[in-house]
Amino acid sequence: MPIVVMKFGGSCLQNAEAFEKIAEISKIYQDEKKIYIASAFNGITDMLIKTAENVKDDKYVDRNITLIEKKHLDVIEDIFKQNTDHYNNSKEWLDARLSELEDSLSDIEEFGLEPYYRDYVASFGERISTYILTQFLLSKGFESVFISAKDIIITDDRFNNAYPHYDLTNNRVKKHIIPLLENPKKDTIFCITGFIGRNKIGYITTLGRGGSDYSATIIARSIYDTGSDKNIRVVLWKDVDGLLAINPKYIPESLLIKQIDYKEAKQIANFGVKVLHPKCLEAIEKRNIPLEIRNFANPLEKENFTTISDITNKQQIKGISTLEDATIITITSGSMVDVPGILAKIFEIMGKNKISVSFVAQSSSEISTSFVVTGKDGEKAINALKEENFFSEFYDITWEKVSIINIIGLKILENKTKAEIFNALWKKDVNVKAISQSKDELNLSLVVEREKLMDGIKIIHEDLCGDFEPFRRIDQN
Repeated sequence: MPIVVMKFGGSCLQNAEAFEKIAEISKIYQDEKKIYIASAFNGITDMLIKTAENVKDDKYVDRNITLIEKKHLDVIEDIFKQNTDHYNNSKEWLDARLSELEDSLSDIEEFGLEPYYRDYVASFGERISTYILTQFLLSKGFESVFISAKDIIITDDRFNNAYPHYDLTNNRVKKHIIPLLENPKKDTIFCITGFIGRNKIGYITTLGRGGSDYSATIIARSIYDTGSDKNIRVVLWKDVDGLLAINPKYIPESLLIKQIDYKEAKQIANFGVKVLHPKCLEAIEKRNIPLEIRNFANPLEKENFTTISDITNKQQIKGISTLEDATIITITSGSMVDVPGILAKIFEIMGKNKISVSFVAQSSSEISTSFVVTGKDGEKAINALKEENFFSEFYDITWEKVSIINIIGLKILENKTKAEIFNALWKKDVNVKAISQSKDELNLSLVVEREKLMDGIKIIHEDLCGDFEPFRRIDQN
């Protein structure tokens, strides 16, 4: 029997109507073995972390715990009849977890907010929401079991952004999930907490941005590695139809990407698309486990969703994305040509100041080196370079506020496509200040003046829109 690992985000767990939708989805997928990964209710994780950061303020802490309790109680009272077993079980679980939370906040007040405590506090959202989901499914007559991912996903010690140890996670999946999953007499829905795991000595860790999506792909990979059935797919339920080729704020009639391969999807995710984090694909790419991004509002949709797999159309540009708020910094010197280690020195300074560099270009003569940083890191990077005697004495440092247009897809390998792009930009007098193309040919990045960003995006879309015609147009207004 096929296996589907589904992730339900906070927007899928808001009220009785949303929970009923999950029950409907469970019936739609009745012929598949099901594993559900749940996020915390909307806003709960942020509230938990802010509470931990303000443990000295008793009124703030009491207020937040009351709000957290109320938000969960409202959902419990919305989806269950009062005084039923599932209602009482959910309330008791909530009470126990909040008591546990209060104990941990007392420890934080005494010992400080260590990285372990931050992850531990952040884990309560998923631990509560997933248990409530399990009880809801049981109340609807489904066979369901609650599993905390801290008992399944074993990670390294990088709190707040942990990476899984797949061999150890596989052992846990083989022991705790596979026997029930492959039992032909029972169709059990596994409800597993998203976002969290644990390190080797038992401390709870969290998986960082996109953590619940990441949990789904980690579990799918481990089932593939340890189970007998390799027919596995991942479904991420979102509040959009899938990956869009262009942000609808630039082109209101945006375009749905129906089919895309892992490498192209990672490029799109890397350049500002918040629907998916690229690390989620890292877990499943080598196993060729397909991933679908579907709209939670339309679970019966047959065609209009995104599938990420090894299948793609190499003759299509897959997407245009942007980095709006960027600064290009150029370091120039005619007297220091052939001096080794200049790039290493730049990256050392950026790394020391925890600044991420998103784009690098160097003249063949090595006289000038340009790189791009985003957001507030621009001013921070400039000041860091100025404070280094090496650069302030021998180099000129200049900078400019810019934006980046990223064009993604194998089609940009063709010189004809590049010519069409530059011809389009010429029509709108959009000057390209720097260019970068990845070795695998999946991404062409163009640095442009910030005030010309909209002109650049619109004209590229207008002149190359034929490449998007196979995608369904959807009105985002």
